[in-house]
Amino acid sequence: MAAVKSTKGHLALVKAWHALLAGAFLIAYVTADEDTYAMHQFAGYTVLTAIALRLLFGLVAPAASPLRLPRPSWRAARNWLATRKGRHPLFAWFAASLLAVVGLVSLSGALADGATWLEDPHEVIAEASLWLIAAHIAFVTYMYAGRQWLARIGTRLSAAPKETTR
Repeated sequence: MAAVKSTKGHLALVKAWHALLAGAFLIAYVTADEDTYAMHQFAGYTVLTAIALRLLFGLVAPAASPLRLPRPSWRAARNWLATRKGRHPLFAWFAASLLAVVGLVSLSGALADGATWLEDPHEVIAEASLWLIAAHIAFVTYMYAGRQWLARIGTRLSAAPKETTR
């Protein structure tokens, strides 16, 4: 079987899915009040559907496809730490943990419609997931923009004229 190359279409699909998931999660989070509960439910079910589709496509996608589910492993982390080459293993760990936690948030919310005792655990998991989401955003920002920004700052600081004392 020939390896599937990443195409712009695959990457656009992953980005669109990511935008849908992030947007629906944000809407669900900010509409958790009783006044906007219908919107909260709709957004939550959108998150649940997006997670289910991602899991489905990720399980059947070819190995080289960006649609494939991440496979975090300790061995990959050790190899990366030894060589510092290739994709950082935290990308896979964050993706897997976010799929699990956000999936649990949306599933517990859907189940809470029928089992009201799940409302409090749903809220606790949703609040806790914000810390994981914030860590994910910080990590991605650092990996894609932060390192270049720190390098620019470091270059400017090292190129600054040295003060001399007389």
